[in-house]
Amino acid sequence: MSDLENLQTYYSLYSTIRERPRFQLKYIAKVLRISGRGETYSTASNYVSKLYEKQISLRPNLILRTFENCFTKAYFFNVEDSQNLTSMYLKLSNNPQLSYMLLLSGKYDFFVTSKYDLAFKGLTIKKKTTLFTPIYTIPLGWGKETKDAFKTFADSSPEKGKIERKMEDWLPWDKIHFEIFENLKNNVQLPFSRVAKAVNLSQTTVKKYFDRYILPYCDIAHYFFPKGYQNYRQSLIVLKSKYERGLIDSLSRLPCTTYVFPLEKEIILGVFHEGVNDLMFTFKKLEEKGVVDRHLLLVPLSWE
Repeated sequence: MSDLENLQTYYSLYSTIRERPRFQLKYIAKVLRISGRGETYSTASNYVSKLYEKQISLRPNLILRTFENCFTKAYFFNVEDSQNLTSMYLKLSNNPQLSYMLLLSGKYDFFVTSKYDLAFKGLTIKKKTTLFTPIYTIPLGWGKETKDAFKTFADSSPEKGKIERKMEDWLPWDKIHFEIFENLKNNVQLPFSRVAKAVNLSQTTVKKYFDRYILPYCDIAHYFFPKGYQNYRQSLIVLKSKYERGLIDSLSRLPCTTYVFPLEKEIILGVFHEGVNDLMFTFKKLEEKGVVDRHLLLVPLSWE
């Protein structure tokens, strides 16, 4: 099997899992057309294992959508004294109120998300905004070289229009629903039996709560990286554009999943690449074309 054919198999597997994240091997074998007495399930299992071992994909995550009584805030911080950068990084890394934290190189020192109102001595809030439900693109350009894909993306003519920033009415969860969510959020494929032990419920009850109360209020993020997640660099692009909707559609031309974080007036793109020059050229060209009003490039140095 050629490398491209092998990658096509992994992409088919990623697409299948994206549609049915809590899959059964019988279903995977059918989709991949695997047959053979005594080998069907083991071959399917081997493909799934390699998909994640090679980091061509990452385990699907549960993404809680945005609700009036439960939503995430995004902050950009700068350290007031640069000599305290390391100590501030350690302080933020160990803060249980943070759901996500990035140490950055660029205009800002930190990007953090939290469901709490934050203020830290020694840090200045440069920007605070609501973070709406993230979007994770489906990479249709998985078979292209990264440099060629970025050229195609730069030459695109996106449709004008803003993406919807929706805050839903009410999240009707009790403590147990949040506990089940916390156990499954980083890997929605985790067996219900393991979650049941963690939350002290029966497996049947956990499954019922998941189907009835958890999944209807969440999205599921799945990811694809043709050469393996570890072989790409990630940059953040903070941008303002009248072409948000078309721009996000055009991001599907890239080989890797792009993370899209809608803020109140801007969007943040987590873009994976193999050379920052390709990224800089692309967004400079989009700015020159008027597709992007302005953009800011930030480089993540570390994340928690």
